Amino acid sequence: MSELKISEAGSVQFPMVDHAVEIGWTPLTPQEALTRRGGEAGSFLRGTLARKLSEFNPWLSDEGVRGVIDALEALPPTIEGNRQLMAWLRGEHGWYDEAEKRHRRVTLIDFGTPGANDFHVTWEWRIKPPARKGNRADVMFVVNGVPVCIVEHKNPKDGDAIERGIKQLRRYELETPELLASTQLFNVTHLLDYWYGVTWNVTRRDMARWKQVPEDTYRFAVQSFFEPTDFLRTLQHWILFYVQDGETRKSVLRQHQQRAIQAVLDRCADPAKTRGLIWHTQGSGKTFTLLTAAKRILEDKARFQNATVILVVDRTELEGQLKGWVERLLGEMQKQDIATKRANSKAELQSLLDADFRGLIVSMIHKFEGIAKASCTRPNVYVFIDEAHRSVAKDLGTYLMAAVPNATILGFTGTPIANNAQGEGTFKIFGAQDDLGYLDKYSIKESIEDETTLPIKHVMAPSEMTVPAERLDKEFFELAEAEGITDIDELNKVLDRSVGLRTFLCADERIENVAAFVAQHFQENVMPLGYKAFVVAVNREACARYKRALDKLLPPEWTVPVYTDNAADIVDRPLVAELQISAEREEDVRLLFKKADRDPKILIVTDKLLTGYDAPPLYCLYLDKPMRDHVLLQSIARVNRPYVDAQGVSKKVGLVVDFVGVLRELKKALKFDSDDVSGVIEDLDVLMADFQQKIVLVKADYLGDVGDGGADEKLEKVVYGRFLATDVRKTFFERYKEIEALWEILSPSPELRDHIATYKQLSVLYAAVRNAYADKVGFVADLAYKTRRLIEENATQQGLGRLTKSITFDTKTLQSLRGDTGTDEGKVFNLVRGLQKEIDDDANAAPVLQPLKDRAERILKDMEERRTTGLAAMDQLAALAAEKEAAMQAAADSGLSGRAFNVYWTLRADADLKEASIDPMALAREAETQLGKFPNAAVNSDEKRRLRAALYHPLLKLSATARARVVDAMIAVLLKDSDG
Repeated sequence: MSELKISEAGSVQFPMVDHAVEIGWTPLTPQEALTRRGGEAGSFLRGTLARKLSEFNPWLSDEGVRGVIDALEALPPTIEGNRQLMAWLRGEHGWYDEAEKRHRRVTLIDFGTPGANDFHVTWEWRIKPPARKGNRADVMFVVNGVPVCIVEHKNPKDGDAIERGIKQLRRYELETPELLASTQLFNVTHLLDYWYGVTWNVTRRDMARWKQVPEDTYRFAVQSFFEPTDFLRTLQHWILFYVQDGETRKSVLRQHQQRAIQAVLDRCADPAKTRGLIWHTQGSGKTFTLLTAAKRILEDKARFQNATVILVVDRTELEGQLKGWVERLLGEMQKQDIATKRANSKAELQSLLDADFRGLIVSMIHKFEGIAKASCTRPNVYVFIDEAHRSVAKDLGTYLMAAVPNATILGFTGTPIANNAQGEGTFKIFGAQDDLGYLDKYSIKESIEDETTLPIKHVMAPSEMTVPAERLDKEFFELAEAEGITDIDELNKVLDRSVGLRTFLCADERIENVAAFVAQHFQENVMPLGYKAFVVAVNREACARYKRALDKLLPPEWTVPVYTDNAADIVDRPLVAELQISAEREEDVRLLFKKADRDPKILIVTDKLLTGYDAPPLYCLYLDKPMRDHVLLQSIARVNRPYVDAQGVSKKVGLVVDFVGVLRELKKALKFDSDDVSGVIEDLDVLMADFQQKIVLVKADYLGDVGDGGADEKLEKVVYGRFLATDVRKTFFERYKEIEALWEILSPSPELRDHIATYKQLSVLYAAVRNAYADKVGFVADLAYKTRRLIEENATQQGLGRLTKSITFDTKTLQSLRGDTGTDEGKVFNLVRGLQKEIDDDANAAPVLQPLKDRAERILKDMEERRTTGLAAMDQLAALAAEKEAAMQAAADSGLSGRAFNVYWTLRADADLKEASIDPMALAREAETQLGKFPNAAVNSDEKRRLRAALYHPLLKLSATARARVVDAMIAVLLKDSDG
């Protein structure tokens, strides 16, 4: 059996191309793609794009085709430019038809006939804009000449591969936005894990793991993602641009959202069924699912016979999360000739129904009160009720259903369906026509497995601050009205009657004590991670008192109370009125709280922001308000949003600190099916037990005795002895990161006291290994925040300096190293890094040094895989160093500039030149002369064309194919970084 070899190109990159070719994508070599693009500054396969434009739009003149392409190339490399390009791809832009004297929609992609389009896949796609750094995509997928999906691959043996791929895509956005100008999607994969997302919003929060069902193979993942029909459907329907907090954002619907939308469309097209329930957990994108389904129905006027969609929301949602999105949706739909209306009053809603309005109606649920029976009897009316569990048990639901008796009515809910009257009502009204009681379900557990949401951990506050269990039971849990609460207003009415409980929670002395605990806990546990927090108080008076108490302990700008206003407050509740913020200030606070580096850090709330507010940096919720069922789950779900900070560190869990005691008994607080909450909302003790078990095992595996010598010598022996193999390093990195994540969540804690020394040693070892095997000198180990502070304050990292030395790669240095102490393996790593640094520091030397570096890395790989020893590797590197010095001496003796010598070096062994007796040195001198005549060829296409023509003359003895190949190679070297 042949040996299994694993590498980024061999195991991931080229197999992706092969898998894509099997399902209909045509491969293009990098050189073919470069020629069709017209060089490294070109973004489109211009010939393909022009041909498809003419084919799909026969009314376009040649001048019109050129005009459209020029318009596409003129779009800025920004998210707005990317949105405009998507509109072109979807046929939403027009061009003037001279023959018919009118504007007509331009087709760039035939979505209805996938086979009519040209699908290309290529690799090593480099973009080099004038006067700026270039970058290269591993693989690029191109439809009708337009790049639409960029892929970043990583070696499956590397640790943190996906995170590094994400960082690389973010770097492209900053350094070479032209590389992402037209691309709409990205993939990041290292064979064993496959993630996707949208360009211009490359964050872990907005990415998704591609679920490889029914086959868990790389081949199936690639082919299911890029299957031409489904891939075009993604481009046409599943990518969304929207405005959030005043900024244009972009998202792609995940597989569970696509599945649900398809189920909604099928149900709406089924005359035999008129009800359905979409049950998707909080934070999983339910709103986008609902809005996109509405848009799909209204776009397909033939299938749904010019329908009416009524989007029903409650006031909380419309004022919160839906506000900006609905406005953008209305605008986008109006551009596509879809009528949209907002029913701002009951009279306006009644008028729209009476007038048989076709299009989208957005209305709040209470507008249906008193609406006339049978106001619209058409069957092609589709009602989407957001947060359906809040509405169906009320008379408002009856008014709605009577007003549109033949409509298909679908409910959307984000919380599990409880075993109570409201839950049963939801099933009866929406789920009676489905065996399972719902049309589509995406559970909390499934969303956590997909990393769409995070698990929630909770811990009890000190007992002296917590509501006594007997009082909580009698004054809250045992109240019949408390069961099945579906919104915050209902909850507040129950608490208004719980006078004793409310008095206990609002007592000034208790609030002072809780505030002191919160201030200390926040500064020790939350702020070091860069995250934020909510304090949830029982009512507005308690909010104001918490603000007053916290201002004595924390900078005032850190905390802001957010609650509803009341004109009577100035008389009845002067402190509440005094601390009430304006509507304008509240808008600013909502936005600033979502920014990790801005104040405020803590919001004090009681009703507002507990639904419909999405702030990914929110990590900790200090719960001081009795809650249960839907309201409790919706409130604590504020902390379950994934988040990756600017340093690439991911939020692992959401944390709830319970000052009331409602989470003591989850089954009592959340009367839901156990399958929906089991293992999802757990006590923090579970993580502590996990940490203690893991650190004992890792200590035994990695921190054993390593023999004699000083601390630095011992460290070097471990690093270059135990961790030489890449798979061993990868396993260690993964195990350490699991422990580090737990430490960051749990510290400070007295239960960690006995593990501090072990954890320090482990962290120093991790930093040493990461530094020792990093590609470049100066790498900083990616220790998390609390861990970095622990190491910097209390540990001396002996030996780290010698593990990351900057070494010149030459025979003299290599000879001197032989007499140094230290492992041969460590010397080999530092020598290869030194060669990389030379290439980074002097790009002109790359053609000479890069082949040497490639061979040096093969030597390094043989050493890592134990096919050669460190001593033998040193001997092989000595031969390379001698070869390098000979090449550099040849460059000095030639009298050529660095660029011209690089031409010679690139062509010195070319077989076609040898056969034709063409001297590579003479060719290099001629190339330099011609470049002097066309100094702006890198940025001027006409000069570049003339330079290319001039370089053909000395090569007339070659065949046309060989001549083109040699000229392309010369051009690539001559114009590399010629603009600085």
